[in-house]
Amino acid sequence: MNIEARNPKKELADSTAETEIAPALPEFALQHKLRESLERSYIPSASWWYWHMVDGEPFDDKTKAEMLLAQKEELPYMVSAVLERACNLSCSHCLYQDEKSSAKASREGHLTEVIAHMVESLPQVSEETPEVKFMSTGRILRPWHLDLLKNLRHIRPDVKLGVIDNGTFTKLQPKWPEGLKLDWLDVSIDGTEEHHNEQRGASNAYADAMNGLKHAREVVRSRAEGGYVASLLTLTTINAKDTLNVADVLLGGDGEPLVDKLNLTTMGPTNAINAALEMSVEDFAEGWTEIKRACEKYNTADNERVSLGLYRIEDVEKLAAVVGEQKFLESFPQDAGEAETRVKFRGNFIETHIDGVPVSYLPISIWPPEELLIEADAAYRVAYEGQFTLDELRTGRSKDGRDTKPYTVAQLTPETDFREVYEKAVDLYWQHFGHKKLDEEFAAFQRIRAKAGIK
Repeated sequence: MNIEARNPKKELADSTAETEIAPALPEFALQHKLRESLERSYIPSASWWYWHMVDGEPFDDKTKAEMLLAQKEELPYMVSAVLERACNLSCSHCLYQDEKSSAKASREGHLTEVIAHMVESLPQVSEETPEVKFMSTGRILRPWHLDLLKNLRHIRPDVKLGVIDNGTFTKLQPKWPEGLKLDWLDVSIDGTEEHHNEQRGASNAYADAMNGLKHAREVVRSRAEGGYVASLLTLTTINAKDTLNVADVLLGGDGEPLVDKLNLTTMGPTNAINAALEMSVEDFAEGWTEIKRACEKYNTADNERVSLGLYRIEDVEKLAAVVGEQKFLESFPQDAGEAETRVKFRGNFIETHIDGVPVSYLPISIWPPEELLIEADAAYRVAYEGQFTLDELRTGRSKDGRDTKPYTVAQLTPETDFREVYEKAVDLYWQHFGHKKLDEEFAAFQRIRAKAGIK
């Protein structure tokens, strides 16, 4: 939806109601009082976030409480699931570690029944929720996953089914259920053949991925039915300069392009191996040049096939440094009328254009509405849980002594109430991660504003 012209923080300032302040994270106590107010109206969480960031006015307790209440009204339109913890690759940029198969934990947790129940509980398609989704996020497909997808298609035909894969799904094609077509399939290409293989730690990784893309349309609905094939390129120090090369391979040529969309993102370091691959500002600058060239070559006004998606405020700050802080801030207008025409909300994503590049940003501080994430053991977990093994998450302690309990919202069952457990996730995530991330995001925008000469 288009960003609202209303400035919610100004509306909130007009309120004269006094609210009791709790000793710790007072926004939790304030939620209950604000929820009872007959005068308050729903404003998207991203709108609250946006106006404080662009105006540079600190978030007060009431605003934080309003953001939490807004998130609770923004039920996730996607259920995603890690269906298998084992993988045939050991990618250097990957969030996950090497693990044994999680199939036993899935059976014990009744994963297929849990997923079916949560997908069935997704919001109905409406004007406010134009589509609902289920996504298999990895790590590799197993034969039983196909039966799960077939069942989901049966119980909720309106739910779009998608799979993220490394190309090895082709090994299951002989067992593919008759008539089962995905709504989308994403097979990553992480640079040139040399760089893809280097980043994914296998000499045959690129060949497998390209083979998967060549067969992708055999398992995906036609474009006329809304189906599409995508590829995600995770930018690192290895492949920062490869975007145009990859775009030429996937979108160019005389025949039908291998993909309909090339999505770019940055890597969030979580361990010693992938931390070494994080791009510096200089790397980002070189990568940005190639991204601009790819967008200029393959994007049109009505078909933006190449885009950049960001989650980490660190990468947002790098982007601002590369394009110039003033130009960056001009892409996030302070004027409500200008913002309405230049900035859009997609769920809790904020979308804009910089140097002709479509850029979407999901502030990780308000992550919960993006998805209801189900792990291989049928537990509902929050963002960045993948940095820990399943055993570390289930025992509550990582091998290096970190507390992993905050990453688990609840053990799901086929009777779990969708809204109730989601609202619990909003509060739990905010308590342990969200409020800290908001402070980091605000501080970064303050630095960007200062460098742009804005007080």
